[in-house]
Amino acid sequence: MRNLEPRIFAARASGKLAALLWLATMAAPVYADGPGAYRPPARPAIAPTLSEESAIDAYNQGYAKIQRADHSQALAAASSSAEEKSEAERAARNYYQEALPHFKEAIRLDGAMHEAYTYLGYANRKLGNHAEALAAYEQALRIFPDYPYAIEYQGQAFLGLNRLDEARFNYLRLYALNKGQAAKLLEAMRAWVESHKDTQLEGVDTSDFAEWVARRSELTRNDVISSSW
Repeated sequence: MRNLEPRIFAARASGKLAALLWLATMAAPVYADGPGAYRPPARPAIAPTLSEESAIDAYNQGYAKIQRADHSQALAAASSSAEEKSEAERAARNYYQEALPHFKEAIRLDGAMHEAYTYLGYANRKLGNHAEALAAYEQALRIFPDYPYAIEYQGQAFLGLNRLDEARFNYLRLYALNKGQAAKLLEAMRAWVESHKDTQLEGVDTSDFAEWVARRSELTRNDVISSSW
């Protein structure tokens, strides 16, 4: 994901948040954990249809919103000011919400665009709409059953719903396909364990899952993770 120019946010941010945005933009770039801007697959020398071109445009508009949302979310996590954190979180939520109609439009124009389904699920998951996210990931995986981003995101949605066995299955499947994406899902699993270490969930064996995550972390600590894109 490319760096975002601070002027994108200036109209919505306070003076303090705008300064924070500028500092973060000058620092390490924030990368969207996904397929990125649309890259058309190699095809025979056949001109794309108007609907295909329009679907790509809609997808890339949605992806631009995802970039801004992820950037704002990173700023919220990095801020030590409650006011700035709240403002950045609100901006992130607005951008995720604004991304949804663009991905829906891309899907309407090109129902085979699994990338659009994947980011539709991603935005819904970030908004806490786990049922809608899972429906989108399922559709993406019907089109491309081994699509690593959809498998990872689906695994994270399972975590959000405390469906640990399904999240574990996704991790093992993903580990065989793409170790880079599997490492990201395992990182999310470690975060889930940390946030639930003092929590009792009915019907959920958190201690067994924590032990499994610890074993996987140890088994894979020497893995050399290549770029996932």
